Amino acid sequence: MSRYGIISDIHGNAQALRAVYDRLGELEVDRIVCLGDIVGYGPSPTKCLDLVLSYCHEVVRGNHDEAVLDPDLGRYFNSAALMALNWTRDQLGAYHLHAISHMKTRIRLGDSLLLVHDTPVLHDSAYIHELPHAIEAFEGLNQGICLHGHTHLPTIFRSQPSGDVTLEVPVHGEPIVLNPEDRYLCNPGSVGQPRDGDARASYAVLDYTCPDAEAIFTLYRTEYDIKGAQSETHSVGLPSILAERLEMGC
Repeated sequence: MSRYGIISDIHGNAQALRAVYDRLGELEVDRIVCLGDIVGYGPSPTKCLDLVLSYCHEVVRGNHDEAVLDPDLGRYFNSAALMALNWTRDQLGAYHLHAISHMKTRIRLGDSLLLVHDTPVLHDSAYIHELPHAIEAFEGLNQGICLHGHTHLPTIFRSQPSGDVTLEVPVHGEPIVLNPEDRYLCNPGSVGQPRDGDARASYAVLDYTCPDAEAIFTLYRTEYDIKGAQSETHSVGLPSILAERLEMGC
C-alpha cells in the first residue's frame, strides 16, 4: 500500500505550506502530490515553489500557475487576483518560470489514479463543487479516482455503476472508504486559502493499493500562523482582502 499526501491550492502561503509539510511528515506518507495553484494571491510565491519542487513527487500546473506564463489569462481574474498575479510574475525569475512551464496539466499514476487541477475532462476547465458539475466531470473519468483541486473546498463526489452521483463532504480525521467499483472525484481543499469557513490549512492522505482494492481518503486540517501570513501579505503591498480572508476561511 502507498500513502499519498495530497495538497492543492497553496497560493503563495508559505506559512500554511510549512505547517502541512510538518504534519504530512508525522503521518508518514510515502509520496506527496500537488494538484496545482502553487502561486497567486499570497506573498511567498518563490518560497512555495521551492518547497513544492523539493518535496513533491508529482506536480500539476494550476490555472494561476498557467496565468503567470500567459498574461492574457488575467482577463478571467477579479481585480485583487489580477493584482496579485501581476505582482507574482514580477517576483519569479527564469528558474521558477522554467519549472512552471514544465509542469504537466494531468498526470496518471497507474491505471486508476488521475491527477488534475480542475476537471478530468480533456481540454476543459471547470469548478466541480455541485452535483451537475460533477456529473459533467465524470464524463472525463472512465474508472478509478481523480484527485483535483481548484474549488478550495474539500469534497468527494462518487459515481456508482447505476449512474447515481452523490456528494460527501469529508471531515477532519475521519477515513472515507473508496469502493473500487465506483468512480470518485476527490478534492483535498486548499492549503493556503480555504473557502469552506474553516481557516485551517486543508489537505488529505490517500491510502491506495491497486485498482481492484478499496482505497481510503482522509481529510486533515492544520492550524498555522495566519497572522504571520497576513503580515507578509500586507508588507509586500498586496490587496488587503487577500490577507483578511485568510482568517475567515472564505
